[in-house]
Amino acid sequence: MKVIPSKLKLPYSRKLINFGKYFLISLVLLLGLHLVANANNSEVIIQPEWTANLQASTELITNGKQVFIIENQKYSEESRDYSATLFAIHTASGKVQWQQQLPPHQSLGSRKLILENGIIYASHDNGIVGFDPETGSPKTSLKYVEDMGLGGIRDRLMGIHQDIAVYGDSIPIDESSSNLAGYQTKVFAINKEKPLWSYQLPKTNGLIGISAIQPVVQNGILFLPSFHDTSKGRLEQFTVMDVRSGKVLWTWETSSRDPNALWDADILGDTIYTSIFGFSKTQPLGRIRAIDLQTGKEKWSYVITGKVKAVSDREVLVWQSKDNSGGNFVLLDKETGRFLRRFTVTRAYDSEPQHLTWADGRVYIDDMEIKNVTLGFYGSADNNSWIGAFDDKTGKLVWRTPTLMNSHVYYPPLVIAVADKPDKKRLIFASNFLRKEGSSKIQSFFIP
Repeated sequence: MKVIPSKLKLPYSRKLINFGKYFLISLVLLLGLHLVANANNSEVIIQPEWTANLQASTELITNGKQVFIIENQKYSEESRDYSATLFAIHTASGKVQWQQQLPPHQSLGSRKLILENGIIYASHDNGIVGFDPETGSPKTSLKYVEDMGLGGIRDRLMGIHQDIAVYGDSIPIDESSSNLAGYQTKVFAINKEKPLWSYQLPKTNGLIGISAIQPVVQNGILFLPSFHDTSKGRLEQFTVMDVRSGKVLWTWETSSRDPNALWDADILGDTIYTSIFGFSKTQPLGRIRAIDLQTGKEKWSYVITGKVKAVSDREVLVWQSKDNSGGNFVLLDKETGRFLRRFTVTRAYDSEPQHLTWADGRVYIDDMEIKNVTLGFYGSADNNSWIGAFDDKTGKLVWRTPTLMNSHVYYPPLVIAVADKPDKKRLIFASNFLRKEGSSKIQSFFIP
């Protein structure tokens, strides 16, 4: 056996030691870079408290202890009906407490869900059914006054105030004609016992709703937007009525060709917030007006191209449009319209935030990334969605929900107090799966 002297082994030992040093130094540097990158990235992802595999076809409604949703079922070609089920979900556990099959519907996705006076109501083609929120047992049923025929645009439930339901129909003047200009709009108020009143818009050739602005029943008042066509162009109008008496409180009308024509309107509390896009000779010059819902009188106005998205006890949250996109927000004093502050949020999908909830210093906004876009007649893309929680003073992303693959958020999220813990709240929202394989979800998150 040949023994190699130790002095010959030394160079190899030094090389090994030097390699170890350089390896450790490199590892420390890489770890440092990773920590720096994470320090600059403040994104915090919260995992769900519970998940229910249900697909919401209406906005989520809550009474605090429960969340109510309608899920559409498969369309039956034989009966030409869409069936649907009303679910009551326990907010603490995510378990279904009860479910009720609803009367069939001949048009998909146009049902309405309303919680009023201790009853959860759901609409269908011929009327409204009401259930006990705790047990799901039927409580009441209201039938629409008359059958307007297949030509009428059914299921126009606008709202419920106490025990009075208000609905409307846009009815063809000549059912044999396919001309969309030949409509007459009627509004009805009913309770369980009898019809209460009816009202016919004096202008013909119109339909209920102005673009995305839909009828609302708020604080015992009906806000009815509509439009009608004339030889000089389309006219847009508001009719505001007392629900109990059917009395018209005030009206408003403008031409859609007017550069200061209506862009948006939102009813929040006792105020209507209208937006006009507006144009000067050189640049857009929009304006927001706060209008008293009861009287139609202007409270204040503020020059900005944007839309009111939410209100608190003291402030109004306005999304400021920049070429119909952007993450700029402005806060105004609720009573005077005075400017308070502004902030900017950064989202992956930089269009107008459609589904926004504002609570406790956080603005919850749906977000989406679009990947794997294929062009052509049958083009497709992967739409992955989540909800982000932003600070309403700095615009900083505080936390967000996990990414839901191939899904879309169609309705605003809910912020609900946790029972027996008034300082704790949870966020609940629905995401609808866009592919055949997989499932839509209702998810709940403890707000940190």
